[in-house]
Amino acid sequence: MIQNVTAGLRERQKQQRRDAIMESARTLFECRGVEDSSMATIAAAAGVSTPTVFNYFGSRDELLLAIILQGHQEAIDHYRTHIQRQSDSLADDLCELLSDLTKGSLEIFSKSVWLYAESTAIRYPQSEFVQRYSQIDATLIRTIREMLVAHACRTRRGGGFDADALASIIYNHWLSHYQACLKVETMTLETHLARILPEIRHLLDLIFENA
Repeated sequence: MIQNVTAGLRERQKQQRRDAIMESARTLFECRGVEDSSMATIAAAAGVSTPTVFNYFGSRDELLLAIILQGHQEAIDHYRTHIQRQSDSLADDLCELLSDLTKGSLEIFSKSVWLYAESTAIRYPQSEFVQRYSQIDATLIRTIREMLVAHACRTRRGGGFDADALASIIYNHWLSHYQACLKVETMTLETHLARILPEIRHLLDLIFENA
């Protein structure tokens, strides 16, 4: 019994330490930029030793990725619990999902940090960073697919549709607009959404009778 209590306490302490490191890193990445935030600086801000930070996260990029993955997983969990189908309109629900996805992404990190992550993925296409970074794409595509299936709209040609292919098309279209938004510092969230959401609605209207 004592051993179980001790083990549980140790795990909570480890999680608290991990959370403190991630929160300190998030703040420094935003204030200084990723490249100017060393592991030693992150350790000092979190109140732990530099080896401790390396023990939890093998590199700065791994720490950056952990923050991104955690933020997106929390968002996906929320979507699956509350937003999968709120109304009778696929277009309304999907636009809400994509709006929240965009807002949530920019709450995780600002444009400059996302650009660093994107450039890292381009520079090291075969790296473990890219393999794990791609998990975000796969998870979000799967979430869109689940929404398409949940609504079960009738296509204009009268038959079924490939939910996997359509989910990929929708996500990749959103992603291309989102990446363009990241590159223009002056582009607001409202401007981005005003461009992408009507296109998504038009695409759904071309495919479905009652989207």
